[in-house]
Amino acid sequence: MAAKKKKKATKTTPKNNADHVALHYGFDLIDIKDSFHPGKADDLAEEEKVKLMKFYAKDNDLRKEIPKKMLFYNKPILKEKKARGKQNNLGLDVIGVDSGLAEAFVIRTAFAILQDEGYKDLSVEVNAIGDKESVKRFEKELTAFYRKNLSSLKAADQKKLKEGKILSLFSSEKDHLAELNEQAPKPIFFLSEESSEHFKEVLEYLEESGLPYEMNDSLMGNKNYFSKTIFVIKGSDAKGKPKKELARGGRYDELAAEVARKRKISAVGLSMDFKARAKAPKGKKGTKAAHDVNIHLIKIGFSARLKSFEIMEAMRKLNIPLNHSMDETKISKQIEHAVENDSKYALIVGHKEATEGKVLIRDMETFSQNEVRVEELPKYAKKLI
Repeated sequence: MAAKKKKKATKTTPKNNADHVALHYGFDLIDIKDSFHPGKADDLAEEEKVKLMKFYAKDNDLRKEIPKKMLFYNKPILKEKKARGKQNNLGLDVIGVDSGLAEAFVIRTAFAILQDEGYKDLSVEVNAIGDKESVKRFEKELTAFYRKNLSSLKAADQKKLKEGKILSLFSSEKDHLAELNEQAPKPIFFLSEESSEHFKEVLEYLEESGLPYEMNDSLMGNKNYFSKTIFVIKGSDAKGKPKKELARGGRYDELAAEVARKRKISAVGLSMDFKARAKAPKGKKGTKAAHDVNIHLIKIGFSARLKSFEIMEAMRKLNIPLNHSMDETKISKQIEHAVENDSKYALIVGHKEATEGKVLIRDMETFSQNEVRVEELPKYAKKLI
């Protein structure tokens, strides 16, 4: 009997609130056949990224180029053998983008999904651990620190130290270790120049996006998966209830390169595990479906890329998605993409517009354009629907 052909992952149409939010920010909704995860539950999210990269490498000819992709899947692609109840397991990944914009897009999109699902008191915690060499330098100094303070470590801690499980000691929330770790070396001081510049860029994007965030220098992940940046989103499902972790992610360039068998490839991913509430996208009656409106956002320069989050959020209130070339810097290429997508309108933001809080709205057929303040954009955009 002939072997059964594997079903190829395909794009799906948006069905619920989370799908529509991801679509708005430019993610492709994909369907990847799920399977059981044989390992430990604590590395489930990271192993999902391995499977995603295998799909990406199989679906694209990486011998020619590294295609820039924004991928979203709205169900677990790896399942635990023990069911975790009616949870929504989502994944957001940006592949092929070096800049801190990738982290910002993943975090901003996840944040918006959780906001619309009704989660309260949301906040982001972020840390920089750097590349493999940065982590090696940090581990060496941290090991020396723990050996100097051996008397403060319990027997189980000393066993972990001998086994080389240094990072798990550093990220522990146990009282005796938390107190000791306040005096311990911090990973941010061991970053390479490249990792340091990258983290600075990530923080700039987070600052401009208006998300509440804080540094958490004890936030760590599996060093064999994540590199450069790690982040979590916390929140509560009702006012006054304790906050809990709802999403976790980071940059995994080195893992991506290993899976894709390439010398260099960039990847940022986030996994979410939450109880879904909103069944349908928010929006007023009579508004056209989100996918029926074709508008392209063109960003010229770093300031414009920073401003893009505010513009996208303003348009999201009207349930209008924006096509955009996330990491493209040339205006000619962005206009080319707008034409290829049959965009009726283009929102253009350069350094001047970003500084003044304005946006140019261009009719792609007549080339006439109007200048509008960002805060007035939702009101003006209603005329375009």
